[in-house]
Amino acid sequence: MSKFKITPSVGSNSSPAEKPATRQEFVSGAALVQSQAGTRPPKPVRLNLDLDPEVHRQLKMRAVESGVTIAQLVRGLIAREIG
Repeated sequence: MSKFKITPSVGSNSSPAEKPATRQEFVSGAALVQSQAGTRPPKPVRLNLDLDPEVHRQLKMRAVESGVTIAQLVRGLIAREIG
């Protein structure tokens, strides 16, 4: 069994091929990987994305100017946007 397999939420009548009807159904249907099951705190989720080289250069320069890593800068931008 792959640790990345997403199973439907308990009690769900929908098949895995069907799209969730609501945002809450989607979120509740995303099971944690086996390594995150149990009493340990959840692991961070890795995000990969492609950037235009010029945008990456600008992002790196902004991080250097701010004295933080690119990851710290991006996390802060995301937190500001959704928080």
